[in-house]
Amino acid sequence: MDIYIWIISFLIIFMLHNLEEIITVEKWIQKTYPRVCDKIPSVIQKELNNYKDITSAQFAVVIFVLSVFISALILITVMTQHYYLFLGVNLFFALNIFTHPLQSLYLRCYTPGVLTSLLLIIPYYSLFFYRFHHTNLLTMNSILGGIAVMVFLLPVFLLSHKIGEKWN
Repeated sequence: MDIYIWIISFLIIFMLHNLEEIITVEKWIQKTYPRVCDKIPSVIQKELNNYKDITSAQFAVVIFVLSVFISALILITVMTQHYYLFLGVNLFFALNIFTHPLQSLYLRCYTPGVLTSLLLIIPYYSLFFYRFHHTNLLTMNSILGGIAVMVFLLPVFLLSHKIGEKWN
């Protein structure tokens, strides 16, 4: 399968996953979080308490800022054919994906993003990494470059949350 199909597929799945989170996060924080917060380790609970008043609009701003950077990296990937950039975006997004099903199992309830994680993202990644490997795009250099992209995206992710907090 052509790499551009994987890029388009990623963009669609990324969008659908984030829409699920945007639509459900505010209600989940208001209704479900108070019921399950005693199950959450205190270190994580302390961080989640910072977001207990987050609105869907604020979370949408977080996703928007992150999406701008990810879109730029994907555009640069297409223009330069430096596929390690796309691999890095995928690795960064993959870190987030496995947390949703694990959170739902641990808390024994729905968590925002779990449906698209199970139905779309995990199958996508199973095929993506298999295909990336078999087309010789998964090399030590691409993995190291992808890890560098992940490191770059971490402060972008934190910045997006700071910007989202300011949005009213």
